[in-house]
Amino acid sequence: MFNTIHCAYSLFFLTYFASALILPRCAPRPPAGYPPTFEPYATYHARYLALDCEGKHSDTQFFADCCHPLPANEPLSSRPAKCDPSRQSSTTHETAPGPTAHAAAQTPTTTADKSANTPSSSSSGSGDFNFGGVATFFFQNGVAGACGKVHKDTDLICAMDSARYGNSGNESPLCGKQVRITNTQNDKTVTVTVADDCPTCINSNSIDLSQTAFEQIADPSQGEVPIKWEFV
Repeated sequence: MFNTIHCAYSLFFLTYFASALILPRCAPRPPAGYPPTFEPYATYHARYLALDCEGKHSDTQFFADCCHPLPANEPLSSRPAKCDPSRQSSTTHETAPGPTAHAAAQTPTTTADKSANTPSSSSSGSGDFNFGGVATFFFQNGVAGACGKVHKDTDLICAMDSARYGNSGNESPLCGKQVRITNTQNDKTVTVTVADDCPTCINSNSIDLSQTAFEQIADPSQGEVPIKWEFV
């Protein structure tokens, strides 16, 4: 999607410092203080999301092995296989998501790659709910989304997974459609307008929201929440 940065939320830990700096949201560029001697922040951030590190703090060994940024001169192959999203399998780490969970820099996700991770439910109109996805949020940064319009973070808009949106270089038939999204953890609902595509969504039933839209159904510190949704 053009230059918009999608995210659930970002957490990075400085390997050589005594305490960790926690960033609850992603930024369009490396956060202040990110060491230049580490790998590119975008690479680390994509891998962190792909490995679901935000949900693995209790697995201290996995987090220590896989969820810190690498020194710039250290290849990912130097770490255990479980740390590489492209090498994930059911036998490496049972709770780790597959390589299509968010688009990792080392393993670009295509529509075909996502097919195995796409829920079977689909939506053909109002009243037909879609389950199995999550809501995340992103910042507009003053650039146009794939539908061609510039929006504010206060606008109630969303980005649909690329498998649904289609070619991000063109305006999709979904542009301008209304989507009612419900947080299945608390039943809070928000109605948003499709304005962009989401190449980093985990599956076709996941939706990226503007910050304000996400705040209507969840606390931003959660980063992502399970949802059901329908076109209206």
